[in-house]
Amino acid sequence: MRRRHVLAIIILLAGAYILSWHLFPKSEINMLVVDKTVPQADYREHRAIFWIARHNRFTGPEGEFYQKDKDYLGYHPETGAKETLTKKELENIALLYLADTYGIYDYEEGLEVYEERLPYEHQDIELLYGGFETEETEAIKEFSSRDNRILVGEHNIFGYPTYLDPEAAKTLQELFAVNYDGWLARYYDDLDQTAYWTKELYSRIYGREWDLEGPGMVFVREGVPDLDWYTDLVIVEREDFSEPWPEVQSSDHELLAGAAQAVPYLYWVELLKIDPECEYTEVLAHYELPLEEEALELLKTRGLSASFPA
Repeated sequence: MRRRHVLAIIILLAGAYILSWHLFPKSEINMLVVDKTVPQADYREHRAIFWIARHNRFTGPEGEFYQKDKDYLGYHPETGAKETLTKKELENIALLYLADTYGIYDYEEGLEVYEERLPYEHQDIELLYGGFETEETEAIKEFSSRDNRILVGEHNIFGYPTYLDPEAAKTLQELFAVNYDGWLARYYDDLDQTAYWTKELYSRIYGREWDLEGPGMVFVREGVPDLDWYTDLVIVEREDFSEPWPEVQSSDHELLAGAAQAVPYLYWVELLKIDPECEYTEVLAHYELPLEEEALELLKTRGLSASFPA
């Protein structure tokens, strides 16, 4: 088959797909996305949610597709608006999606310079906006108590800066039926690229200078409000891995039909534990850390496991 014939077929198939998308019926869903971490107008923490909604032709009550730069509650970089979640905003909402609450910070020389220097030097930053407060989590709790409501939460809604309001952090953990005691983990292709504060903490805890490099994982425990810093640190190096990297492993639940059984996950994650008193919790996927026995024993000394809920 000639090249131009192949190209023509590809164009026809693409055209047919686009046409079929326009012919597929729209579905109305009253959705609210909360994103308090929008330091610049790329909307990276929530834009995938809006892509999925549009791809599946979900619309708002007016029949219009959701717009990633407008249809969310949180921080708006164009105007500097800092929004607070209230019961009023949730009155007619069916799906509440808590995307990110890490917040907005004052970087002395800007975010890009901060990220470039992060592995190499100490940098002071100031929290300007972020996290949940008690009034907001009470609104979320009331929303969750209604029939036919869906609540979704992503990484970091329990930790800093939400934990600065202990009651807010407690309410969210109860709603999701999990316990979070401050432990976070992240895989690095090169441990030398970890944040400088990690290296400072390493020196403080272990009494020696940071000299680690190559693949590995950092386990760090967030502090409590009165300490205002990280309190513990464990490093697992490449030789302690039985497989190349950590994975999210799916169950065979019908909601995950068609999903990959295992997917590498290489960013920050909270080490959550299921609330043993909750009878309705069902875990659909786990984080699995392929660690050798020595590393497993090291985690056990901190009350941690190599398998925890995703």
